[in-house]
Amino acid sequence: MSRRARLFAALVALSAGAPLARDARAEDAEENVHWSVRDVLEDDRYRFCHEADYPLTPEEHAWCPIIAGSSDVCPELPAACKLPPVELSRSAASGRGGRGGRGGRDASGKHPAGGAPTDRGPTEDERRRPWPEMRVDLSGMSFFASVLFIGLLVVFFGGVLHALLKNLLRDRAPADEAKEEKAPARGPTPEETARREVETDVQRLLARARSHASRGDYARAIDDAYAALLRRLDGDGLIEIHPSRTNGDYVRSLRERPDLKGAMRSIVRDVEGVQFGVTPPSEPIFRAVMDRVVPLVSRALALALVAFGLSAALSCTPHGGGGDEGGGDRSPSGTQAVLEVLDEQGFKARRRGEALTAPERALALVVLPGAEIDDATWKDLFAWVSDKGGTLFLAGLPRLPDEVELGLRVAQDAETSTALAADWSRGLRASLPPSKRLVEANGDEPEDLYMIFRGESSSTAGVVRRLGEGKVVVVADDRLVSNVSLAAPDNAQLFLDLLRFAPYATEVEIIDEWTGVGAETPFEAVREANLWPVIAQLFLLLALLYLWKGSAFARLRDPPAAGRRAFADHARALGLAYRRARASRHAAGLYASWALDRLRERVHRSGRRGLIPLAEAIAARTGRPEAEVMRVLVEASGAREDAAPASSLRAPQSARGARPSPRSRDGAAADLELVRELQGFLDATGQRTSDRKTT
Repeated sequence: MSRRARLFAALVALSAGAPLARDARAEDAEENVHWSVRDVLEDDRYRFCHEADYPLTPEEHAWCPIIAGSSDVCPELPAACKLPPVELSRSAASGRGGRGGRGGRDASGKHPAGGAPTDRGPTEDERRRPWPEMRVDLSGMSFFASVLFIGLLVVFFGGVLHALLKNLLRDRAPADEAKEEKAPARGPTPEETARREVETDVQRLLARARSHASRGDYARAIDDAYAALLRRLDGDGLIEIHPSRTNGDYVRSLRERPDLKGAMRSIVRDVEGVQFGVTPPSEPIFRAVMDRVVPLVSRALALALVAFGLSAALSCTPHGGGGDEGGGDRSPSGTQAVLEVLDEQGFKARRRGEALTAPERALALVVLPGAEIDDATWKDLFAWVSDKGGTLFLAGLPRLPDEVELGLRVAQDAETSTALAADWSRGLRASLPPSKRLVEANGDEPEDLYMIFRGESSSTAGVVRRLGEGKVVVVADDRLVSNVSLAAPDNAQLFLDLLRFAPYATEVEIIDEWTGVGAETPFEAVREANLWPVIAQLFLLLALLYLWKGSAFARLRDPPAAGRRAFADHARALGLAYRRARASRHAAGLYASWALDRLRERVHRSGRRGLIPLAEAIAARTGRPEAEVMRVLVEASGAREDAAPASSLRAPQSARGARPSPRSRDGAAADLELVRELQGFLDATGQRTSDRKTT
């Protein structure tokens, strides 16, 4: 078809006011595109479609005559159009990333994409309502990260100040302590020094526990492993180590952490079994304790690493290339909705972030104003189109590349009509606000493979030109590739038709002012994000932390000596005291009193009281002669009377107020034999495990 025939068909379509006959497949395709646009713009993040008071710039307000009184895909946009346009501040855009923002100049003073300044409107971040502007912004950090960082600073310096004051107050020793320091004191012996040293580092305690276990000293190995657990819990603020606290106190301190409390209780049960002499220390016991201590000791470090990873992931505001949360610019002049519609229609669309180079495969590159492309890259791109069969979509570039023989330039359009007509589809009802047109370099109207016309004058709004194996699509107005353009009927279909002229273009990349802004090195990224002050503060905090841990803020003091002993040590000490006092009769009497009470509880005497019924019951249970059992019980009753305190009613009148006389060797042997006899009776009458531990 000649150019004149195509022009005539377009004029007929515009003058008729209704589309001509079209095949069913084309109508189904357009209906599918319409529903894709509707699904995308239904997202509340596209505020211009859901807020009746959304502020529109004068350039965006130019779409209002096209949208008319209603829009089924963008329901609140007509209401926003009834409000006057708003001149929004561009202070944020003028300094974006040091590149001059949208349509700004680069460092060399050249305009991006080889043209005059262009403006696609402020992003959603630049037209926020007043309340989000109260957000604290620390050199590119998000609000959450800023609050977290400030909180950490306050806690850190508060902790340092607390430690300083605490140590300064401790240095105020009383006068008598100062006098004692002046007097020459005898140095501690090596044994006293070893006893007074208390290890507080968790990892060294675990290493010492393994060292003791390797030498077979499992008692000290278990003590060190348990000490490592206590030190970790104390460091985490879950318990408070104090000489007056028992193991049960530490377990009860974890009542708000039931997971730790259960594990702690099981560990304490094994540790106390060894400390109280009930269970002999052995390798299985040590392994059981160590296997449960190590995960609890390491849990705090794992939680700290997780918290550090989360803070790193949340430290920067999400950025998808357009400055809006969640990726992309969802303002009317943005392109995020265009990308999502392309995805809905089967394209693999994305906004290119890395530096632009000629691709190695066939795809469609959509170049928007603001993209910085040098002459060498232009040559590579057109060579790629010609050789690889790619598609280059140039949308609204103020100046087309001079080095390539396109033969086209952009000129002002006097046509005021907003209607567009495509020569390949007579019923397409696309629209654009009055703007610019394409002309040949010599001023003539272009003649190309496919063309888009505007209004009755049929000025050229776009062309599709073959170049070797590929195609170059040039449109005079980049507003065709914008979010608000999707609200106009058939604009999305027109854009998709232009991309589908290239049969291999299943991938689409949008090239705009954000392409190539990524940093080449981590140092450049830190500089571009203005994070050097934050990093300097972090290094200062680390230096203070190492200084705090590495040097003393006050006079060093030896830790207090450990005062607690195992229960078995107390029993041995009491036994040695009885031995030195030769009070075996007193010890036997105390044991006899306890044993007689236990025996009465275990045997049934049919309600009768006294030693005779008790002897009969024990003889029946043990099989021993009743006379022999009676003799032991009588002797035990006598020993109990001898051991009774002077104020007790059981004590004989002669013994009240008198101290027990020392026993001879033969008397001590008799007392020991009495204890053994009673122990035999207890064993024979079914002594429980708990009673045996108490014994």
